[in-house]
Amino acid sequence: MDPTSTGMDLKQPRKRALRILLWIGGILLVLILAGLFAADRWILGTYEPSLVELRKAITENIDFFCEQQSVLAADAWFHEPRTEGDAGPLLNHWLAWESGQEMPKDSPLVIPSQLPPRGVDLEKWRESDVDVSTLDFAWMERLHTYDRWDIMQNTPLEPKAPYNWAGDVLPDFVTLRAWASFRLLHGLKTGQPLPAARDVRQLAWLMYRTESLIGALLGAAVLQLEREAYDAMEGPPPEWKPMRREQIARLKALWMSAPVFSSVLAPVELAKKARSCDGAGVSRCIALAESAFLAKYFEPVARDGYREWYAVFQEELATRTCATSTAKTIWELGVTIKDPEQGLGPPEHPEWAQRLPAGYMGAHIAGMGLAGIVPNFMKDLHELRKAPAEAP
Repeated sequence: MDPTSTGMDLKQPRKRALRILLWIGGILLVLILAGLFAADRWILGTYEPSLVELRKAITENIDFFCEQQSVLAADAWFHEPRTEGDAGPLLNHWLAWESGQEMPKDSPLVIPSQLPPRGVDLEKWRESDVDVSTLDFAWMERLHTYDRWDIMQNTPLEPKAPYNWAGDVLPDFVTLRAWASFRLLHGLKTGQPLPAARDVRQLAWLMYRTESLIGALLGAAVLQLEREAYDAMEGPPPEWKPMRREQIARLKALWMSAPVFSSVLAPVELAKKARSCDGAGVSRCIALAESAFLAKYFEPVARDGYREWYAVFQEELATRTCATSTAKTIWELGVTIKDPEQGLGPPEHPEWAQRLPAGYMGAHIAGMGLAGIVPNFMKDLHELRKAPAEAP
């Protein structure tokens, strides 16, 4: 037998087997890619409708948002004369910063044990048997020499990377609200509501000027207390002009929704408009701070898909003037999704999806997380839009 012909006979089956294997491999590759494409579309379908609705809501409400900021910015509270300075070195030392932590022994904000720790009901102040006559409110007078409160500097717990804005400690704003109620009750019972209102309005201002959403909202709650005290008093002084209830509702709605209009999910041009339209100064720095947290957290998996947004946002952080270091600190030191020890972790998704490669799921994590978080902040703005027009 010719050995050359035998060799040729062996090579032909091998070539045929290789062609078959390549053909089968090609089919398997197509099936895998088709499966991944189907999975990708399915995962996208779990959150994309929410993103589409959110962007639609941003687009439909941007003009209303700007219009309402202009109305709010005209309120007298934003134009009261204030001395420039940071109240942080005082308030940061006087307040407790961790849950259950006691205030420093030398703090004038310690609430005596016989008083309700969350304050009093000013709508029923005449029936109140809470005695505030011995309280010392001199510390409130000291606050009139400041126009802002930086909660990132001169604090007992200086922020360090990775800084978790959602979970790290903040000053005890609730105690300040209680003191505001005591101050107003004292003013009502002594027939001196105007000095009390002056102190309370300044306290609310400093809470707002932490440029944090929680500080601002509890500052709004202090303004609400002033309104309740005014409404509960028969024949209040004509010089006393607390913020109207409708304006307080507007203030809350704008502060809550401002981070949505500045979020990663907002179309870039609309986000820029929300931070620059007439009156935008009433909410801009709160929006920058709150959106900085989510943007930094999701940055490792979101930047590729939102490059233009990140470029514009970082430019605004560098060039916009804010009263405090809140927004820049959150951005520079903020925790990211790659810091699981911080307890944030990626948003929940189906168990089978958790077994997929991390790089593959990374493209969807930002969308899932933001779609589940951001829309919740629009509720108050929708209610404001449905409210009846205010009387002139």
